[in-house]
Amino acid sequence: RELIERLAGEPRRALPLARRLRRLLPEDIGLAEEIEALEEKVRAAAAQPTGRSAQRGATDVAQMQSPSTQLANSPTPAQDPGRAVHFCRARDGTRLAFAKTGSGPPILRAAHWMSHLTFDWDSPIWRHWMRELSRRNQLVRYDERCNGLSQRHVADVSFDTMVSDLECVVEAAGLDRFTLLGLSQSCAVSIAYAIRHPEKVSGMILYGGYVKGWRARGDPGEIATREAVSTLMRESWGKSNPMFRQAFCSMFIPGATHEHFAWMDDLMRRTVLPDDAWRLQTAFSVIDVSELLEKVRVPTLVLHAREDNVAPVESGRTMAAGIPGASFLELESQNHILLEGEPAFDEFVAHVRAFVAGTAGS
Repeated sequence: RELIERLAGEPRRALPLARRLRRLLPEDIGLAEEIEALEEKVRAAAAQPTGRSAQRGATDVAQMQSPSTQLANSPTPAQDPGRAVHFCRARDGTRLAFAKTGSGPPILRAAHWMSHLTFDWDSPIWRHWMRELSRRNQLVRYDERCNGLSQRHVADVSFDTMVSDLECVVEAAGLDRFTLLGLSQSCAVSIAYAIRHPEKVSGMILYGGYVKGWRARGDPGEIATREAVSTLMRESWGKSNPMFRQAFCSMFIPGATHEHFAWMDDLMRRTVLPDDAWRLQTAFSVIDVSELLEKVRVPTLVLHAREDNVAPVESGRTMAAGIPGASFLELESQNHILLEGEPAFDEFVAHVRAFVAGTAGS
């Protein structure tokens, strides 16, 4: 999969690899569509005239492509730090992909779903997060099992296994002491890890998280809505019609532009398969760390967008209230994933840097 992405601008070389991967993943609808697109590029290239007219024709095609397509087809810089991927094994043998960027006091971002170590570096959904968090620190991040460059089709997606995966990445990355950053459902994973390994965690930052998953919260209306979404997720996630994914994107980033929608649509299809998306959402729904909060003994900063549609701001307040000594800050945003250019993201980065500077030596 990594080779196919790196050869996006060379469809003749990428196509045989994509076909081989398709034989390994026959149910991957998104991959089937990628193969069709590669085949069309090969046919189009074969029909192109040679010489100067061919170069002019290629320029015309590039001008008609979307920004995301142009980025995907551009050559990867030889020393692009976002492309350096490492692998380790979880305790059950699952392959986990992780990456390091920047230098300074380390920040480990606990994995959340819909991530892709290399694709995220180009994406306007996540690239500003990596850039800013790597500016004064070493940022270590990894793809959750069933996501991105980590192994797909993994049977065990339980909460305890997610915590164990975090332990394995910490060991493989050679981290002695670091700031632990949890986002969304990985906040709960971070809390469990910090309790098990307080000697490793100099401080913990939790953004957009929740104490209880949507099923564990027990609201009949929310459960009915989420179950309907889960059904649509399983049936519509990988389809060529983007209607469901656009609605899903609107819930996560209602402040998105057309460019964000296009990238988010691509991100969803690249990072996780429909059945895995459904299984992960089901696993997240029963998370409950309410009894763990009082056991946290590391400095903790909790941040939450005030109008978050995915995890209501009250979830963040509850989390902060239950953790001894935790600080809580509301950010003026409606986006679950903070976007580049909005004041809330700049405020988030400023608070993260101040917190890391104040706790990294503790």
